[in-house]
Amino acid sequence: MVVNFKSMLIVAGKITAVLRRIMRWLIISFFSYMAIAVLIQVVGRYVFNYSIDWAAETATFAQIWMILLAAGLAMRSNLHVSVDALTNILPVPILRFLIIVIAVPCLWFLWQAIVGSIVLIDIGQIQTSPVLQIPMWIPYLALPIGLIYFGFELLLSLVVKWKDPKRSVTEIDKLAT
Repeated sequence: MVVNFKSMLIVAGKITAVLRRIMRWLIISFFSYMAIAVLIQVVGRYVFNYSIDWAAETATFAQIWMILLAAGLAMRSNLHVSVDALTNILPVPILRFLIIVIAVPCLWFLWQAIVGSIVLIDIGQIQTSPVLQIPMWIPYLALPIGLIYFGFELLLSLVVKWKDPKRSVTEIDKLAT
């Protein structure tokens, strides 16, 4: 059975679009919840003179999830800090070599962080949060999920950069949408 490569790319593109849509809505949801929880905490503390402990704890967990998922979104839009002064000067073969030289340690670091986060999740199975007493593996799960999504977006951006290393940031951003 011969698999049509073009149809595989179309399916992969649709899956990527759905994944990005899910991540975008999760980030928006976590940010919205965090803002509401902090507002509830402030109103409770300063209007009613009563501290609402669960609001601060859940806002912290929402912020952790939001930041780790948004790192992938920032990678997709090429918003992470980078030095691109050499892209207009160096020839394409050298730029492609530099892409590999830079990508290998980045991917290695992500892999190490994912492995370390799995160990942290194992520890989180015996810990509970101070206020709500939820298992800490739930907030810790943000690490591998966020890092895997970040790595996915990094790989996609590397493919785009490999095809045309001299492409501007705005062109890459247009492709990401």
